Amino acid sequence: MDIRQSSQYSKYLRQIGWQIEKIDNWNVFIRDIPLYGKFAKLQKITPLIPFDKIKKFKKEKNIRRLIIEPDSYNDKILTSQFLINNFKINNSPYIPTKTILIDLTRFEEEIFKSFSSNTRRAIRKAKKCNVEVINSTDIERFIKLKTRNMFPVSQLMAKDIKALWESFYPNNSTLLLASCFNDLNHFNKYIAGILLLFCESKVYYWLASSTKEGNILRAPSLLVWEALKLSKKKGYKVFDFEGVFDDRFPKSTNSWKGFSKFKQGFGGKEISYLGSFKS
Repeated sequence: MDIRQSSQYSKYLRQIGWQIEKIDNWNVFIRDIPLYGKFAKLQKITPLIPFDKIKKFKKEKNIRRLIIEPDSYNDKILTSQFLINNFKINNSPYIPTKTILIDLTRFEEEIFKSFSSNTRRAIRKAKKCNVEVINSTDIERFIKLKTRNMFPVSQLMAKDIKALWESFYPNNSTLLLASCFNDLNHFNKYIAGILLLFCESKVYYWLASSTKEGNILRAPSLLVWEALKLSKKKGYKVFDFEGVFDDRFPKSTNSWKGFSKFKQGFGGKEISYLGSFKS
Protein backbone atom coordinates (compact mmCIF):
# COMPACT_ATOMS: atom_id res chain seq x y z
CA MET A 1 0.00 0.00 0.00
CA ASP A 2 1.25 3.44 -0.91
CA ILE A 3 1.28 6.07 1.82
CA ARG A 4 -1.50 8.02 0.07
CA GLN A 5 -3.89 5.19 0.83
CA SER A 6 -2.93 4.98 4.51
CA SER A 7 -5.17 5.96 7.43
CA GLN A 8 -2.59 8.54 8.53
CA TYR A 9 -2.67 10.27 5.17
CA SER A 10 -6.48 10.35 5.24
CA LYS A 11 -6.34 11.92 8.69
CA TYR A 12 -3.91 14.54 7.39
CA LEU A 13 -6.05 15.48 4.40
CA ARG A 14 -9.16 15.63 6.56
CA GLN A 15 -7.40 18.14 8.83
CA ILE A 16 -6.64 20.45 5.91
CA GLY A 17 -10.18 20.42 4.56
CA TRP A 18 -10.69 17.34 2.37
CA GLN A 19 -13.61 14.90 2.64
CA ILE A 20 -12.82 11.18 2.59
CA GLU A 21 -15.02 8.67 0.77
CA LYS A 22 -14.48 5.06 -0.30
CA ILE A 23 -14.68 3.12 -3.53
CA ASP A 24 -14.20 -0.49 -2.46
CA ASN A 25 -11.13 -0.28 -0.19
CA TRP A 26 -9.70 2.81 -1.88
CA ASN A 27 -9.70 6.28 -0.33
CA VAL A 28 -11.13 9.05 -2.49
CA PHE A 29 -10.35 12.63 -1.49
CA ILE A 30 -12.98 15.26 -2.29
CA ARG A 31 -12.93 19.03 -2.01
CA ASP A 32 -15.70 21.50 -2.74
CA ILE A 33 -14.08 24.42 -4.54
CA PRO A 34 -16.05 27.70 -4.55
CA LEU A 35 -17.34 28.77 -7.99
CA TYR A 36 -16.04 25.50 -9.47
CA GLY A 37 -17.70 22.53 -7.80
CA LYS A 38 -16.46 19.24 -6.40
CA PHE A 39 -12.95 18.04 -7.20
CA ALA A 40 -11.90 14.47 -6.36
CA LYS A 41 -8.64 12.54 -6.53
CA LEU A 42 -8.05 8.82 -6.29
CA GLN A 43 -4.32 8.28 -5.85
CA LYS A 44 -2.12 5.20 -5.96
CA ILE A 45 -4.91 2.78 -6.78
CA THR A 46 -3.62 -0.51 -8.19
CA PRO A 47 -5.12 -2.39 -11.15
CA LEU A 48 -7.68 -3.74 -11.75
CA ILE A 49 -9.31 -0.30 -11.82
CA PRO A 50 -13.08 -0.47 -11.02
CA PHE A 51 -14.09 1.94 -13.79
CA ASP A 52 -17.85 1.27 -13.56
CA LYS A 53 -17.93 1.96 -9.81
CA ILE A 54 -15.84 5.10 -10.29
CA LYS A 55 -18.21 6.44 -12.96
CA LYS A 56 -21.21 5.74 -10.74
CA PHE A 57 -19.47 7.39 -7.76
CA LYS A 58 -18.68 10.50 -9.78
CA LYS A 59 -22.28 10.86 -10.91
CA GLU A 60 -23.83 10.21 -7.48
CA LYS A 61 -21.49 12.68 -5.71
CA ASN A 62 -21.92 15.29 -8.43
CA ILE A 63 -18.15 15.60 -8.95
CA ARG A 64 -17.08 17.98 -11.67
CA ARG A 65 -13.49 16.75 -12.02
CA LEU A 66 -12.07 13.39 -10.94
CA ILE A 67 -8.37 12.56 -11.10
CA ILE A 68 -6.91 9.05 -10.95
CA GLU A 69 -3.18 8.51 -10.44
CA PRO A 70 -2.63 4.74 -10.51
CA ASP A 71 0.15 2.91 -8.69
CA SER A 72 1.42 1.35 -11.89
CA TYR A 73 4.51 1.60 -14.05
CA ASN A 74 4.35 2.90 -17.62
CA ASP A 75 1.72 0.54 -19.02
CA LYS A 76 0.28 1.02 -22.53
CA ILE A 77 -2.52 -1.48 -21.91
CA LEU A 78 -3.71 0.30 -18.77
CA THR A 79 -3.47 3.65 -20.55
CA SER A 80 -5.75 2.34 -23.28
CA GLN A 81 -8.23 1.17 -20.63
CA PHE A 82 -8.40 4.69 -19.22
CA LEU A 83 -8.97 6.15 -22.68
CA ILE A 84 -11.66 3.59 -23.51
CA ASN A 85 -13.44 4.59 -20.28
CA ASN A 86 -13.50 8.26 -21.34
CA PHE A 87 -10.58 9.43 -19.23
CA LYS A 88 -8.05 11.83 -20.70
CA ILE A 89 -4.32 12.02 -20.00
CA ASN A 90 -3.66 14.81 -17.53
CA ASN A 91 -0.53 16.80 -18.36
CA SER A 92 -0.26 18.25 -14.85
CA PRO A 93 0.03 15.39 -12.33
CA TYR A 94 -0.66 16.07 -8.67
CA ILE A 95 1.88 13.60 -7.28
CA PRO A 96 5.36 12.62 -8.58
CA THR A 97 5.35 10.50 -11.71
CA LYS A 98 9.00 9.55 -11.39
CA THR A 99 11.08 8.81 -8.32
CA ILE A 100 14.24 7.12 -7.05
CA LEU A 101 14.09 4.07 -4.78
CA ILE A 102 17.00 2.95 -2.63
CA ASP A 103 17.27 -0.66 -1.49
CA LEU A 104 17.83 -0.63 2.28
CA THR A 105 18.31 -4.40 2.58
CA ARG A 106 21.97 -4.04 1.53
CA PHE A 107 24.86 -3.56 3.95
CA GLU A 108 25.58 0.06 4.92
CA GLU A 109 28.97 -0.10 3.23
CA GLU A 110 27.37 -1.21 -0.02
CA ILE A 111 24.81 1.58 0.12
CA PHE A 112 27.52 4.18 0.75
CA LYS A 113 29.69 2.87 -2.09
CA SER A 114 26.73 3.22 -4.48
CA PHE A 115 26.74 7.01 -3.96
CA SER A 116 28.49 9.22 -6.50
CA SER A 117 31.98 10.42 -5.60
CA ASN A 118 30.64 13.97 -5.20
CA THR A 119 27.98 12.80 -2.73
CA ARG A 120 30.49 10.82 -0.65
CA ARG A 121 32.78 13.85 -0.65
CA ALA A 122 29.91 16.10 0.49
CA ILE A 123 29.12 13.79 3.42
CA ARG A 124 32.75 13.77 4.50
CA LYS A 125 32.90 17.57 4.25
CA ALA A 126 29.81 17.97 6.46
CA LYS A 127 31.36 15.73 9.10
CA LYS A 128 34.67 17.58 8.88
CA CYS A 129 32.78 20.87 9.38
CA ASN A 130 31.22 19.47 12.58
CA VAL A 131 27.69 19.24 11.23
CA GLU A 132 25.61 17.22 13.67
CA VAL A 133 22.32 15.46 12.94
CA ILE A 134 19.80 14.88 15.71
CA ASN A 135 16.47 13.08 15.90
CA SER A 136 14.03 15.79 16.98
CA THR A 137 10.37 16.33 17.84
CA ASP A 138 10.60 20.10 17.45
CA ILE A 139 8.33 20.47 14.44
CA GLU A 140 8.04 24.23 15.03
CA ARG A 141 11.77 24.62 14.38
CA PHE A 142 11.44 22.70 11.14
CA ILE A 143 8.43 24.78 10.10
CA LYS A 144 10.43 27.98 10.64
CA LEU A 145 13.28 26.51 8.61
CA LYS A 146 10.98 25.40 5.80
CA THR A 147 8.82 28.53 5.58
CA ARG A 148 11.50 31.19 5.90
CA ASN A 149 11.27 33.82 3.13
CA MET A 150 8.01 32.29 1.85
CA PHE A 151 5.54 35.05 2.72
CA PRO A 152 2.60 35.19 1.96
CA VAL A 153 2.19 31.36 1.75
CA SER A 154 4.21 30.67 4.91
CA GLN A 155 1.19 30.53 7.25
CA LEU A 156 -0.68 28.12 4.96
CA MET A 157 2.38 25.89 4.64
CA ALA A 158 2.95 25.98 8.39
CA LYS A 159 -0.61 24.79 8.99
CA ASP A 160 -0.14 22.04 6.41
CA ILE A 161 3.12 20.76 7.93
CA LYS A 162 1.67 20.80 11.44
CA ALA A 163 -1.34 18.76 10.30
CA LEU A 164 0.99 16.30 8.57
CA TRP A 165 3.10 15.90 11.71
CA GLU A 166 0.09 15.45 13.98
CA SER A 167 -1.33 12.80 11.65
CA PHE A 168 1.83 10.67 11.38
CA TYR A 169 3.63 11.26 14.69
CA PRO A 170 4.87 9.34 16.67
CA ASN A 171 4.80 5.93 14.97
CA ASN A 172 4.99 6.92 11.31
CA SER A 173 7.30 9.92 11.14
CA THR A 174 10.77 11.07 12.10
CA LEU A 175 12.24 14.56 12.04
CA LEU A 176 15.98 14.99 11.54
CA LEU A 177 17.62 18.38 12.09
CA ALA A 178 21.20 19.42 11.37
CA SER A 179 23.21 21.91 13.44
CA CYS A 180 26.77 23.10 13.12
CA PHE A 181 29.11 23.65 16.05
CA ASN A 182 32.10 25.51 14.66
CA ASP A 183 33.65 28.97 14.60
CA LEU A 184 31.31 30.35 11.92
CA ASN A 185 28.63 31.48 14.39
CA HIS A 186 26.41 28.51 13.59
CA PHE A 187 26.35 27.36 17.21
CA ASN A 188 22.98 25.93 18.19
CA LYS A 189 21.49 27.01 14.87
CA TYR A 190 19.54 24.57 12.73
CA ILE A 191 20.79 24.77 9.18
CA ALA A 192 18.87 21.92 7.50
CA GLY A 193 16.18 19.33 8.15
CA ILE A 194 14.29 16.35 6.76
CA LEU A 195 10.80 15.10 7.61
CA LEU A 196 10.51 11.36 6.93
CA LEU A 197 7.22 9.49 6.74
CA PHE A 198 6.83 5.72 7.07
CA CYS A 199 4.24 3.35 5.60
CA GLU A 200 4.54 -0.43 5.78
CA SER A 201 8.05 -1.32 4.53
CA LYS A 202 8.78 2.02 2.84
CA VAL A 203 10.29 5.32 3.98
CA TYR A 204 9.32 8.56 2.22
CA TYR A 205 11.63 11.58 1.94
CA TRP A 206 8.63 13.88 2.29
CA LEU A 207 9.92 17.37 3.15
CA ALA A 208 13.37 18.88 3.31
CA SER A 209 14.90 22.30 3.76
CA SER A 210 18.32 23.87 4.06
CA THR A 211 19.70 27.35 4.64
CA LYS A 212 22.44 28.86 2.53
CA GLU A 213 24.91 27.95 5.28
CA GLY A 214 23.58 24.42 5.32
CA ASN A 215 24.18 24.03 1.61
CA ILE A 216 27.73 25.38 1.90
CA LEU A 217 28.48 22.90 4.68
CA ARG A 218 26.78 20.05 2.74
CA ALA A 219 24.35 19.38 5.58
CA PRO A 220 21.61 17.99 3.24
CA SER A 221 23.91 15.19 2.06
CA LEU A 222 24.75 14.16 5.61
CA LEU A 223 21.07 14.33 6.56
CA VAL A 224 20.10 11.90 3.79
CA TRP A 225 22.90 9.51 4.78
CA GLU A 226 21.76 9.57 8.40
CA ALA A 227 18.16 9.12 7.25
CA LEU A 228 19.14 6.04 5.24
CA LYS A 229 21.02 4.52 8.18
CA LEU A 230 18.18 5.24 10.58
CA SER A 231 15.58 3.80 8.22
CA LYS A 232 17.63 0.65 7.72
CA LYS A 233 18.10 0.29 11.49
CA LYS A 234 14.33 0.54 11.98
CA GLY A 235 13.87 -2.37 9.57
CA TYR A 236 12.42 -0.59 6.54
CA LYS A 237 13.21 -2.05 3.12
CA VAL A 238 12.92 0.82 0.66
CA PHE A 239 13.72 4.54 0.77
CA ASP A 240 11.59 6.59 -1.64
CA PHE A 241 12.96 9.99 -2.64
CA GLU A 242 9.38 11.03 -3.48
CA GLY A 243 9.89 12.69 -6.82
CA VAL A 244 12.47 13.69 -9.43
CA PHE A 245 12.34 15.51 -12.76
CA ASP A 246 10.27 13.70 -15.39
CA ASP A 247 10.85 14.73 -19.01
CA ARG A 248 7.33 13.49 -19.87
CA PHE A 249 5.95 16.36 -17.79
CA PRO A 250 8.47 19.22 -18.15
CA LYS A 251 6.01 21.97 -17.19
CA SER A 252 5.21 20.30 -13.88
CA THR A 253 8.71 19.15 -12.94
CA ASN A 254 11.14 21.51 -14.67
CA SER A 255 11.86 23.30 -11.38
CA TRP A 256 12.84 19.94 -9.86
CA LYS A 257 16.03 19.56 -11.92
CA GLY A 258 18.29 20.94 -9.19
CA PHE A 259 17.20 18.72 -6.33
CA SER A 260 16.80 15.78 -8.74
CA LYS A 261 20.54 15.90 -9.43
CA PHE A 262 21.12 15.94 -5.68
CA LYS A 263 18.94 12.84 -5.20
CA GLN A 264 20.55 11.02 -8.10
CA GLY A 265 23.87 11.30 -6.31
CA PHE A 266 22.69 8.67 -3.83
CA GLY A 267 22.34 5.97 -6.46
CA GLY A 268 19.17 3.93 -6.36
CA LYS A 269 16.78 2.93 -9.10
CA GLU A 270 14.71 5.41 -11.09
CA ILE A 271 11.05 4.40 -11.42
CA SER A 272 8.51 5.96 -13.80
CA TYR A 273 4.81 5.65 -12.99
CA LEU A 274 1.97 5.74 -15.46
CA GLY A 275 0.91 9.31 -14.78
CA SER A 276 -2.41 11.03 -14.23
CA PHE A 277 -5.84 10.74 -15.82
CA LYS A 278 -8.84 13.03 -15.63
CA SER A 279 -12.56 12.68 -16.15
